[in-house]
Amino acid sequence: MFLGRLADSPKGGRKLVLLMGLAGSFVGCVAFGFITNFKQALALRILEGFVNGNVATVRTMVSEVVVEKRFQPHAFLLLPISFNVAAMASPLMAGQLADLPGKYPDKFGNNAFLKAWPYAPPALVSGFIMLLAFFAVFFFLEETLEPLKHRFDPGLAVTKKVRSVIFRVRTSTDDPISPGDATDEEMSRMLDQDPESSERESEEHIESFKTAKAPKVLPTRRIFTRNLCYTLLAYAIQEYHITTYNTLWTSFLSDPVDNENQTKLPFFFSGGAGMKPDQIMWSLFMVGVLGLPTQLLIYPRVNRRLGTLKMWRTFMLGMPLLYLVVPYIAAMPSSTPPPAGKTGFPVWFLIISVQMMMVGTSTFVVPAQLVLTNLSSPHPSALARTHSSAFLLSGLVRSATSAIAGVLYSYGSTHNITGLAWWVAGAFAVLGCWNSRIVKEGNGHEIWLTGDVE
Repeated sequence: MFLGRLADSPKGGRKLVLLMGLAGSFVGCVAFGFITNFKQALALRILEGFVNGNVATVRTMVSEVVVEKRFQPHAFLLLPISFNVAAMASPLMAGQLADLPGKYPDKFGNNAFLKAWPYAPPALVSGFIMLLAFFAVFFFLEETLEPLKHRFDPGLAVTKKVRSVIFRVRTSTDDPISPGDATDEEMSRMLDQDPESSERESEEHIESFKTAKAPKVLPTRRIFTRNLCYTLLAYAIQEYHITTYNTLWTSFLSDPVDNENQTKLPFFFSGGAGMKPDQIMWSLFMVGVLGLPTQLLIYPRVNRRLGTLKMWRTFMLGMPLLYLVVPYIAAMPSSTPPPAGKTGFPVWFLIISVQMMMVGTSTFVVPAQLVLTNLSSPHPSALARTHSSAFLLSGLVRSATSAIAGVLYSYGSTHNITGLAWWVAGAFAVLGCWNSRIVKEGNGHEIWLTGDVE
C-alpha cells in the first residue's frame, strides 16, 4: 500500500515506483547467485518485496495509456502474454547457464569462480536484463500520473537531446524565435509591453496554473467501496483455486501410482500418475502451445461479442468442473501395471482435456479480472492504490494457498482421498461464480471530488 500511495502521489509518481522496483529486482537477481544459506535468500526476497510494486504499477499505467474502455481488455491481455513468453524462456535460459562446470567440464571444469558460484551466470544474466529494463524506463517511459505529466524528466530530456544530435532535429526548446520570424505587429507588441506588467501577468498566470492543477486525491479510507470489496474478494478467490492448480499439478503427476487396491469410486482413491519429468514437461508445454493462440486469436473476438463482465462470468463457470475432473487422472486405466507410471490413450486424453479446460477458462477469466479490478477503482487518483491492494491481497493468498493446498493434498493422499485438495479448490471456484453475480463493471470514477472534470 505504501508503494501504491507513492505512485498516486505528486511527490512520487508511477515512473519513480517502477524505477525503485527495477533497482530492487536488479540487486536481488544479482545477489541471488551468490547466497550461501536460506537466511540470505529470505532477506533478499524481503528486500525485493519492500521496493517492488511493479506489477500493480504497470497495470495502472496500462489503464492510463489505453484510455478507451473498449481497448482495455486487449491491452491487459498483453500482460499474461508477456508472462507466458517469459515463463517459457526463463527455465530454458536458467537450465543452460546453471552449473556450467558440471555440464561442460572440458570448458569450465577448471574455472574457480564458476565452481564456487555455480548459479551466478543465470543470476547475472537476469540482473543484466533488469538493468536494461531500468535504463529503458528511465530514458524512454513517460510519466502517466496527471499532475506530473508536464514535470521535467531528466531521462526523457537526455533522450530528446541525444535524438536531436543524432538526427540533427532541433527541438522546440532549442529553437528560440528570432526577430526575423516574428511579424511587425508581434514585434511592436513586444517592444511596447511594460516589463513590470508583463512580470506581474506572468506571476498571476503561474499562480492560477498552480491552483488549477492542484490534484484532488481520494483519501485511502474512502477507496474501499462496496463494488471494489466484492471485486477484490473475486480476485482472492480466483488466486486461491488457480494457485492450487499450479502448485499441485506437477506434484500430482509425479506422485507414485497407488499399487494397493483401495479404490472405491467415485471419491475414494489415492496416488498420482507416476510420470517422469520429461512427460510432465510435455503437459506443461501444452499450456503455452494452447494458450498463446487462444489469447491472440480467440480472446479478442469473444470479448467483443460478450463484453468483459459477461465473458468473465461465463468462462468462470467452467472452473468448478475442471477441479472436479483433475484427480481422476489417478483413477484412469493404464496400459502399464503399477508401480509403473500411467500411460495410454485414456490417461493422456484426460490430461490434454484438463489442460485445454484450464487454458480455455483462465485465458478469458484472468485478463477480465484485471480489467474489472481496474474499472472498480472509485477515483482516478486511487488507481495505483487499487492495483496495489489487489496485488498485496494476491501475494497473501498465494502464500497461504501453497501451504493450505499442500496440507490438504498430503492429508488426502494418506486417507485414500487424493482429490480432496482439488475439490476444495472447486468449492472455492463455485463461491467465485456466486460472487461474480454481485460484482459490477465500474467506470473508474464512482466517487466525484470537488473540482473533478468530466
